[in-house]
Amino acid sequence: MISDESLNCKHCERPYKPHRSDQQFCGAKCRVYASRPTQNALSSPTVARTNAEFFDTARLMGERLYQLPPQERLGYIQSLIADARQGNVQLRNLLSNWKLRRPHPENETWMFPRGSRAYCTIAQAAQNYCKRFWHANVDDVVYCRVPEPETGEVYP
Repeated sequence: MISDESLNCKHCERPYKPHRSDQQFCGAKCRVYASRPTQNALSSPTVARTNAEFFDTARLMGERLYQLPPQERLGYIQSLIADARQGNVQLRNLLSNWKLRRPHPENETWMFPRGSRAYCTIAQAAQNYCKRFWHANVDDVVYCRVPEPETGEVYP
């Protein structure tokens, strides 16, 4: 027997009137979405490890940037961008990562080289380089959406 009272969907938690006595979800979409496994770092050790390695690599690249003498840093960034434009997928993902370009200044200091906001993340450094010399976002440069300058030189 079906009751006249409404229940809350187990997925979206919205109230609904069941059509069957054993109905748990408000509709087919909620039933399908509820059956899918969660793919985030909280529930998957593999995703957590992948994320940790990704952000650790970014932090180490930032450390490497600031270990170089100031006059060699632009060359280092230029070589990273050239490598990404040639098809290095991991480097493309790293340099164009939204979170690395916009970390929270107080809660995510672990992303910054040397743990200090005084130093840019590697993605922020690449973004600054691309804005200054290519007059474009790092995403557009590393994914080759911006043509290389005709002379082969970056814009002054």
